[in-house]
Parts: sequence; structure tokens; C-alpha cells
Amino acid sequence: MEKEGIILLWWLLFGTTHIGGSSLPVRDFLLRHFGLAMFKALYSLIAFATFIPLCYVFFNNKHAGLILFVPDSGLKLTTQVLMLLALIVLGQSLATPNPMTTVAEMTGRFRGRARGIQRITRHPQNFAFGLFGFAHMLSNPFVGDWIFFGGFVIYGLLSALHQDRRTLLNGPKEVREFQVETSVIPFAAILAGKQRLAFQEYNGIALVISIMCFMALRLLHRRLFGGFWTP
Repeated sequence: MEKEGIILLWWLLFGTTHIGGSSLPVRDFLLRHFGLAMFKALYSLIAFATFIPLCYVFFNNKHAGLILFVPDSGLKLTTQVLMLLALIVLGQSLATPNPMTTVAEMTGRFRGRARGIQRITRHPQNFAFGLFGFAHMLSNPFVGDWIFFGGFVIYGLLSALHQDRRTLLNGPKEVREFQVETSVIPFAAILAGKQRLAFQEYNGIALVISIMCFMALRLLHRRLFGGFWTP
């Protein structure tokens, strides 16, 4: 099997087990037999068991396959801007309690109203992962790179839609109300008049930390992960 095919195989293993494991038939069966805490532990274990090999295979086979284009300075600058946005979105998502997260389900504390970044999208972590993937696709032009980074974009969207469908069917009342007033597509709820930006609700400390992380990654990226691909 070609190197890019192996990368795709591990993405399929991660995606199918992660989404399939949270599907209603499988989830309900495991919850009945093991309980919520054990289900979450098993679910996380399978995720690590498939995602870590995915990353390992990619980092040992970077730039595999055909080259699709040659990234210019404009694309590389766009990568930097999108990565800054991705880190900001991720920071705000972690700093703002979300009724659709594992923490809310484990504690039973569901915030029914959108706040901060959730006004833009109810799946800010998925949005951040999608930005991360798309940003790196602009500067990594090989087929293997696009399979790896493109997987973050596709998985982020599919897992968000899958969770929406599941929680609309059997989620708590607060979660279903949260879904009605928010959108999975970024800014759609704002354009529809259901939400507003409300910048005052954003976490200032998380914003500073996100910017600092971006600056640190800029300095350490070449040493840790390599630099931009150049012909």
C-alpha cells in the first residue's frame, strides 16, 4: 500500500470508530452495560489508539505522493493568519462552557444559552480543527499531506453534524434549545438574526494565551515539526 493510502486508512479507522462509537445504537448499548464513566473511558482509549498511530504514520511519511501545486508566499502568509485564528477559536472554546461537551454530560450542568464563541458556531472546537487542517493544506502541497490535514476538515464537519443529529433525538432539553438558537456553520446564526457577536463575552486571558501559543509555535515549529515545504 502506498504511504498516502496508509494515512487514509488510519483516518478511516479513527473517524469510523469515533463517530460509530457515539452512534445511538452503539452508545445506548455500551451505556446500559458499562455506565457513562466507563463508556467515556473506553471511547477515549479507542480514540487515542487510532489517532496516535495516524499522527505517527504521517510524521514518518510527510510529503508523500504527487505534488498538487507550489505554495507561494501569499499562501504561506494565509496559513499563518488562519493558524492564529484557529488557536484563538480553540482557546475561547476551552474557556467557555458548552452544553454539548463531555464535561457537561459528565457533570449534568448544561448551559442552555450561547455565549462568546458559541454565538459564531456551536461547535467551536470542530471549527478550530477545520481551520488548522485547511491552513496546513495551503502550505503542504502533496497528496499525503492533503489526506492528513484534509481529514481534520472533513472529520470536523461530519462529527459536528453527527452530534447534532444525535442530540436532537435524545439530548437534554437545554442542549436542544441551544441547537435551535445557534448554528453549526460559522456565522450562520448571526446572519439569520438569532445571535450577535458580543465581543465582551470573550475570555481575555484565553485570548492572550492563544496569541502566546501562536508566537511560541512560530519560534519552535521548524524544530518540532519542520518548516514550510519549499521546492
